[in-house]
Amino acid sequence: MKIIFSLFLFLIFLITVSCKSYMAEILPERPTHKMDSSLVNASPEFQQGWNDGCETGMASGSNTFYKMFYRNNKVDGYKMAGSPEYKVAWGNAYWYCYRHDYVKQKSPMFKSMFSGFQ
Repeated sequence: MKIIFSLFLFLIFLITVSCKSYMAEILPERPTHKMDSSLVNASPEFQQGWNDGCETGMASGSNTFYKMFYRNNKVDGYKMAGSPEYKVAWGNAYWYCYRHDYVKQKSPMFKSMFSGFQ
């Protein structure tokens, strides 16, 4: 009975983790949370471009664990071709969030601050 209960809890955990959009919102240190106050006065197209670009950048720059939670192809092709605001916001957010996660997860702790002392 104890094994069945443990398997049931593990199954519930797997189902919860597989809900990508929900889990991505509650993960710590997501750079989009820092930018939410700055995006209040931006146009809706700019806001969507920023959010889509950041999600794609985080998927590209993250380690294998975090790649499970972010979509690496989140882009609106119609808006990318027709809206310069969306295109600029997507590109800037992609590189901002990519670099944020790359430095945070793939480099040694002090390498980004003390690159000369290796």
